[in-house]
Amino acid sequence: MPPQPPHRRALLGGLATLLLAGTTPALAASEAPKKEFEFLPLGDFTVNLPTAGRRMSYVVVTVTLETRSEQVQSFKDVSPLLRQAVLRRLMAMSERNELRPGATDPGLLRDRLYDTLAQVREEGLKDVVITRLIHS
Repeated sequence: MPPQPPHRRALLGGLATLLLAGTTPALAASEAPKKEFEFLPLGDFTVNLPTAGRRMSYVVVTVTLETRSEQVQSFKDVSPLLRQAVLRRLMAMSERNELRPGATDPGLLRDRLYDTLAQVREEGLKDVVITRLIHS
């Protein structure tokens, strides 16, 4: 068999690699699963807790939203309103002693925040995830 030109060998080598991998680049790109939901962090919220003494007490809550992928940008567009709503809800819960150390129900906290955020933007909101809850 006569020697093949270098560009032909490279082309045949690349084709063989694709065949051995069992897919073509165009096919691989079309098979990549699209994410239906994405996570959007709203960040940390620090709220003072009422105390009887002079000692300061506070809670830190980190909130992340789970939203439909195609609507992430619309949530980013209203993120200042979302953050404001979370902070107001946490402050109200603090005033009612619902965020006390050892007495904070994470499920109730999540439900209250979901209800609050749904009032700002409900379409595309799947869940509210509390990723951190720290009392001092």
